[in-house]
This record gives sequence, structure tokens and C-alpha cells, in this order.
Amino acid sequence: MEVVRRLTGTAVADERPLAGRIVGWMFVVGAVLTTLLPLLPGAEGAVLTPTLPIGIGAGVWGLHAALRRDWHIAPGWLMHAAVFLGVVCIAVAVADTGGVNSPARFLLLLSLVLPGYFFRSEEAWPYLGLVVLVHAFPLLYDPDAVGEALLGELLILLPCYWLLMFVLVAGKRGMVELRAQADALARQDPLTGLANRRALLEAISAASGMVGLLTLDVDDFKGINTLYGHPGGDRALVFVADALRTSSREQDLPARLGGDEFALLAPGIDAAGMEALAQRLMTEIRYGDVVRISAGWVIGPADPQQLLLEADEALRAAKRGGKNRALNYA
Repeated sequence: MEVVRRLTGTAVADERPLAGRIVGWMFVVGAVLTTLLPLLPGAEGAVLTPTLPIGIGAGVWGLHAALRRDWHIAPGWLMHAAVFLGVVCIAVAVADTGGVNSPARFLLLLSLVLPGYFFRSEEAWPYLGLVVLVHAFPLLYDPDAVGEALLGELLILLPCYWLLMFVLVAGKRGMVELRAQADALARQDPLTGLANRRALLEAISAASGMVGLLTLDVDDFKGINTLYGHPGGDRALVFVADALRTSSREQDLPARLGGDEFALLAPGIDAAGMEALAQRLMTEIRYGDVVRISAGWVIGPADPQQLLLEADEALRAAKRGGKNRALNYA
């Protein structure tokens, strides 16, 4: 079971809407701030400039991205394009509002924070170079850039930018790994290591076409607990779990439903294959001296409740027929 950070290669799937909304509001905030910046005391530049349509377009697109666009289905390249264009817009705003002295250059921090948090590390780190490059752009067109100590500013900001990106990337990676571990534990039986009922139901729901489902329980399990104690009962359950693993195919999913009840999901199998699988399991179990099981199996559409109901009916029929056997649902 795997949790992958991606937005079609970018952000965690369930974070797509959040990342998209943040990008949108970043454009809106950037457009508003850089438009109002020349009105502040001591600020350079003017509100009405040839690049004003860029700011208006950025604000309109930002509102669309934040309020209207469905980021669940957005391709990954769109997020990258949005962040890249955001950096370009910031570079234009810096040039229009004072160059080396423009406070708009600090909006570049936004272009580090979002990739660092939402993008995979190999996709996030190139934005560090892009941001540093744009921060240094006034050296190309502003004659005061060197005199205003832009080189010294870059010398200070480079390690600060790097540290910010490192903390975001490493911190998010740790969060994703912990989330993956918690997700796996929530779907795993702690005693046997098999999938639990929740994982089994999810796997059935995600399957397509006809699937096979076998359910079983341990015959006279209370007697095993009485004779050997609860540690002996646990060993019996682990023995059954191992037999399920040995008997199943690579694509099958063995699971523990609870107590001494187990199940085996077999996608893409026919009746003959399911019968053979059940008999392999019975043979594997009979190698032991103590544990015996009864099992019932069914093949049908991937409907969790219906499959469990029919497999359980077959299991009860096996119990009524004398136990230590596997029957199919008829």
C-alpha cells in the first residue's frame, strides 16, 4: 500500500484543491499589492503602466483558480505553469516598482513556499534557482543594483532561501511518510500482519468484474484457547494466516476479519480456480496437528456486502455439514 505525493506528478492527490486555491489567492494578493504599492509613501513607480494589464490578468486568473477551477482534474503541468508565471509576474512588478529597491521582490517567498510544501522534492528544488535568478534580475537593468548592495543581499538570502526550501521539503516528506505508515496500520491486522476487514472491503469495492471470496473460521477455536491458553490461540491464528498466504496467488488478498474469522479475495478467478484454491488451503491447514477450519466461497460481482453474505452462508453450510471442509455458495 503506497501513498504517493503527486498532482499528476506534483502534490498529494487529496491536496490538489488546496494547492490550487492557494495558487489562485497568491495571484490575487500579488496583483492587488503590486498595484497599490506605488501609492504608498516613498514608493517608486506608478499605478498606470504598460504592464498594468498583466496585473489585471493575474488577478482575474487568480480568482478563477481560487473559486472556479476544479483542481481535482487539473493536469500537473498546469500547477507548474501557474507557479512559473507567478514568478514572471513578480519579476515584472519588481521592475515597475523600483527595481532593486522594490518591496515586491519579497513576494518571491510565495514562489518558494508553495513548491516546497506541495511538490515532490525533485520538482520543488529547481524553484530555488529560479527565485534566486529573478531576485538578481535588477542587476541586468537597474544601474543602482550594485550600489544598493544587491549582491550582498543575495549573499544573505541564498542560504536563507535554501534553508526555507529544505525545511519545507524535508518536513512535508516526513509528514507524508508518517501518514503512509498510519494508513497502512489502519488497514492491517496487528497479530497476523494480514489486511483487516476495512482493507478487504476497500479492495472489493475497487475491484472490477467477477471476483472470488472465501471466508473461513477455525473449528472449535474456544477449545484451542481452553486447552492451550490465549498464547496458543494466537499461534493457531498466525498458523492460519500463514496458510492463507501460502495458498493464495500473488494477486489475491488474504485478510483477518476479526477473532478466528478470515477471508481471501481472489480477483479474476473462475469456479475451477476457486475450488483449487480452497483445496490448497484445506491441505495446507491439515498439515498441522491441531487446527482445522471450515470455509465457504463464492464468485460474483464486486459487491462487498453481497459477497460476504453469500460466502458466510456457504461457510455456515460447511459447519452444518460436519466442519473441516470447504463448500461453495449454491
